[in-house]
Amino acid sequence: MWALVIAFAGVIVVGSVAEIHAQSAGYRSSVNSGYAALATQVVTSSNRTGGDLAALVRRAPTLANGAFSRYPSSALRSARAELQQGLDRAVDDADQQASQAAHLVPPYPTGPVSSGLTAVMATRATAVADLRTAIDRQLGMSPLPVAGAPAGTTATSSAALSTIGEASSAMASVGRLLQSADRAYRVVASSGRAQPAPIRLPRSAWVPDPQSTAPLGATQLAALAPALAGSGALVAFHQLVITAAGLDPAAVTTGAPGTVGTGCGVDAQSTVAGTTPSVLPPTATLGVALTVTNCGTVEESGETVTETLAPADPAGTALPLPGRRGGVRRVPVPTVAPVSSVALTLPPMAVAGGHRYTLDLTLSVPPGQRVNPDGAAGTTQQFLVQISP
Repeated sequence: MWALVIAFAGVIVVGSVAEIHAQSAGYRSSVNSGYAALATQVVTSSNRTGGDLAALVRRAPTLANGAFSRYPSSALRSARAELQQGLDRAVDDADQQASQAAHLVPPYPTGPVSSGLTAVMATRATAVADLRTAIDRQLGMSPLPVAGAPAGTTATSSAALSTIGEASSAMASVGRLLQSADRAYRVVASSGRAQPAPIRLPRSAWVPDPQSTAPLGATQLAALAPALAGSGALVAFHQLVITAAGLDPAAVTTGAPGTVGTGCGVDAQSTVAGTTPSVLPPTATLGVALTVTNCGTVEESGETVTETLAPADPAGTALPLPGRRGGVRRVPVPTVAPVSSVALTLPPMAVAGGHRYTLDLTLSVPPGQRVNPDGAAGTTQQFLVQISP
């Protein structure tokens, strides 16, 4: 009797274990299949990022600047901006892919596939950030501001520039890191296929064979630094100029333009006062509104505009009363992004009716800005004004 009971109980236990095993196999298969579908989306996105970055790196030394308009808008149209935008996009995308890979679980698939894929995507994100840093330090660039980000969260390019050798070494390290990520991914994909419920992932190689010719491989990235150094469009170009200046009050009649408008490039001009003054209506003060434009490819900060007002009456004319003989004012120029402008209002100075004055506006020249033999074109503007009695 007891033997029959024990035998019957054994049948029940064996049957239960078999049923649990069947259910577990189905569950594992379902989890692995779901993970594979989600992971495939991340890998596909990563492949796209790698391809875009490889294309950017390949064409970077040949990027060209767009033509500057006479009055440039705030839109960035330089080779440096195009390169920076591409690098920033790659960093953002790789960061997102690393985050997505880490959040595909739970539930966890079988084997080390989840942890392995997360590590690969994290390595690629680190490598892309390192590549951006290496290029930015070589060229004196910095990540572009992110819309809505708190002030001060964007790195600046104030650090000393890297030498070609330093940049080449840093970029080669990035290439080796990406190659190691490719090797790790192949291990992950192989492990997934070997599971009882296979996890099939697409191929993914940022540095395809032959690695020596792949744009993101150590060999080609090491050669990128000297190629970038040889690109005229990527070298920092400084050109800060006064592109408009107007008097307040506006001139009634003008011997020279009451409002000066100049542009970038070959159009940059510095006006010189003629012998015929611009006549202003009766006024006790003279103010100036002007526009400073950054026609270059790098952000400029720390510059000033100097306003100098001095009597210019014909010989023998009595000087204006004290306090109305002009003076000097210096106004800081706000930080100006590449290919954009800022407006300034200079503090008014006291003037006397019936007298002439020479008004000089001088913009300080950023370090590295080329200076013509006769001065920095577009960085000075001059007026001869007559104040009506």
